[in-house]
Amino acid sequence: MRTALALVIILFAAASVARADAVETTVSAHIDASPDRVLAVLCDFESWNRVFANVETVLAERQDDHRARIHQRVHRAGYTLSYTLAANVDRAEHRLELALDPTEPGDMDVLQSTWYVAPLSDGSSLVTLRVVTRSRLPLPEFVERHVTQRTSEESLAELVRALERVATSEPSRQG
Repeated sequence: MRTALALVIILFAAASVARADAVETTVSAHIDASPDRVLAVLCDFESWNRVFANVETVLAERQDDHRARIHQRVHRAGYTLSYTLAANVDRAEHRLELALDPTEPGDMDVLQSTWYVAPLSDGSSLVTLRVVTRSRLPLPEFVERHVTQRTSEESLAELVRALERVATSEPSRQG
């Protein structure tokens, strides 16, 4: 019994030390949609709950064409997390930057996400999502890294599916 208790204490101490740093991941995918179309879906903050399965609630406050504040709750690693993001859209560069708003209460210590949408010669896009995060969950760094990687991959896959749904619902263009 003492051995098991000692092991639990050692693992907890190691987990506490291991989560000192934020984790970072980057994922990319080729998407058969124009950069403008991809950015339009990404910047429709009010519809994120229909694009991204883990988003439970979204309230978007648009400040202008380039900036918004997004209040959301997400389900992650068996927990529900609430936080507010500051969004900056650079349409010329096809980039959406999201950063945790530190003036609002939330369940994250660090959250920075950047969606890059690069145009390809065939009219499609290479979409890259870079995420830097550290939650306030009692998770060791390796678990947080795994959850961040998996969540990023799922977000990119969900964006692809949302764009496919939009493409199939648009009337076909015949000339």
